[in-house]
Amino acid sequence: MAMEPDYYEILQVSAEAEDEVIGVAYKRLARKYHPDLNPDMTAIRRMRDLNRAIEILGDPQKRREYDARRRRSGGHKAKPGLLTGSHAPAVKPTSRRSRVMLFSVFFAGGVVLGLALILVLLVFDGGSVSPAPDASPSGDASAPTATPAVAGASSAPATPEPTPPPPGSGTFSNGTWLVGEEIAPGIWRALQSRRCAWKRLSSLEGPVENVVGSGSQLTVEIKPSDAAFWSDGCGWWSQILTPPSATPSDPFGPGTWLVVEEIAPGLWQNSDGSDGCSWARLSRLDGDPSATTAFGSGFSILIVEITKADYAFDSWGCGTWTRVG
Repeated sequence: MAMEPDYYEILQVSAEAEDEVIGVAYKRLARKYHPDLNPDMTAIRRMRDLNRAIEILGDPQKRREYDARRRRSGGHKAKPGLLTGSHAPAVKPTSRRSRVMLFSVFFAGGVVLGLALILVLLVFDGGSVSPAPDASPSGDASAPTATPAVAGASSAPATPEPTPPPPGSGTFSNGTWLVGEEIAPGIWRALQSRRCAWKRLSSLEGPVENVVGSGSQLTVEIKPSDAAFWSDGCGWWSQILTPPSATPSDPFGPGTWLVVEEIAPGLWQNSDGSDGCSWARLSRLDGDPSATTAFGSGFSILIVEITKADYAFDSWGCGTWTRVG
């Protein structure tokens, strides 16, 4: 049996990390290894591992089950250097003998430094230090001077954290994202199976989620007034809306498609309902229950009328729809 990955190590957090710490760690690493920002071929694999890790650790029930399996396998020992939510690691107090030794070393060092300073002052006339001559051969005061190095500072510049893609560009994956800061409002389409579930949130404050819309449709409208957007099992979201066929009158398969733009109004017949065909006509894509104007399901061949007043049409398990009138 294959050993299960250490999802805490993948997200670079401690097994005792709080949910907020895990979410922040995922977003930080997702910005670093997002395929739109990192051209390295290994970034795709790292991003896949990150998505699997947040899927397990971001769900309280899945995390408890994973922790139990991890304890049984002996992988629960804490690893150094992982985030736990605290600002600084605990420091082991030193013994009295160690403190005395440290004080002796510092005191001896101070005495040596004082004697060296006295010798330097005696070398110069009157104990004064003359100003350094102009380093420029021409004596030009405007010539640049060397900047002294700062003791203890690294000479290499710090590598800036990769910036997230600007609103309206790129893609995003499962998790919770801030609207207007991390993702742009607008029409988004999921590139994954029907297991997709999403919520539009008006606020992230308080113990209870402020959900203003939810659903499983693979196309959704995220509004500028939304505070955040959450999804699970949807794969990647994209604002590039690829139509299901060459023309709106051609047959189309499962998904959530825009009426008139991607599929034409009229009478449509499905090819297969043996797995349980379900469909819905939608007036909006915001996840409000009132957005569904008509729906149906069955295990046989169905004929559904899609009207010009419909904004979108959603179906799953119906095979291929063909326009019959």
